[in-house]
Amino acid sequence: MNLNELISKKLKGLRGENMLSLEEIANKLGIHRETYRKYENNPQAMDVGLFIELLNIYRYNPLIFFEQIYGMMPSKNKNQNLQNE
Repeated sequence: MNLNELISKKLKGLRGENMLSLEEIANKLGIHRETYRKYENNPQAMDVGLFIELLNIYRYNPLIFFEQIYGMMPSKNKNQNLQNE
C-alpha cells in the first residue's frame, strides 16, 4: 500500500469511527459531498488547510495521524524514506 492509499484508508476509518456520512462530513467542511468523496479517495488532492480542518472535526492531532500512517507503512518503504532524507 502506498502513502496515498494509507491516508485514504485512515480517513475513511475516522469517518466510520465518528459515524458520519459523506454528506455530513462534507457539510461540516462546507464542500459538496462528491468533492469530499474525491478527497477521501485521493487525499493528496486535498488542500492542507482543509485537511487540518478535517482532523480538527475528528479531534485528531495531525502529528499522531501521521505517526500512525508511518507505523502502517511496510518496513521496506520506511527505510527508503529515511535514506531519501
